[in-house]
Amino acid sequence: MNTDKTKEFETFYKQFSIRHYKKGEMLIRADDNPQGIFCLTKGYVRQYTISRTGFELTLHILRPISYFPMIWAVNGTPNVYYFEALTEVEVGRAPREQVVNFIKDKPTIIFELLSELIEDYAESLKRIEHLVFSDAYRRVISVLMYIAKHFGKESGNTIIISHHFTQQDIATLVGIARETASCEMVKLEKKGLIKMIEHTIKIVNINKLERELTSNKTDL
Repeated sequence: MNTDKTKEFETFYKQFSIRHYKKGEMLIRADDNPQGIFCLTKGYVRQYTISRTGFELTLHILRPISYFPMIWAVNGTPNVYYFEALTEVEVGRAPREQVVNFIKDKPTIIFELLSELIEDYAESLKRIEHLVFSDAYRRVISVLMYIAKHFGKESGNTIIISHHFTQQDIATLVGIARETASCEMVKLEKKGLIKMIEHTIKIVNINKLERELTSNKTDL
């Protein structure tokens, strides 16, 4: 989000108490009515769903500055997702009515919020495409590119992802078993496309990794 255009919105949230959550704590449950609209100022929050068989699928990872759940805020659609702290998290929480009343006559803020939702929607479409049409190998590549975009630090064509994404985190982002995610990560490492250094993922060359996504070859 363009924070230069939404400083007024951030200032609005300063009137409310800051809340802190530890890694793994739940901010919103799918079966609860949200207690307000959150403004994420520090840390990362995982938005996910759970299938009837108990399988988790991570839909989105929110980073500062993000506001959620905005669809519920704007049109009252019941929230059906879980929001969990992926790291230690700092948020502000404002009553829905006050948020809606504040933004409804501010087109600049509405435009920025809409732009963010559209960007998230476009990314979701790409991920759905890979979930439906791609094999596990390419699913893992697609999610590595996703987290590289949002959490990586660039150094030429190399990208360092210092946030600790576990094999289970990778698996829930692409809808595969943890063991499968581990095997595909090993393939990528043997090909020299990534390096696993303790809790850090190093993408050796993001352009080569992107080409691998469209390649027909997966064998080592």
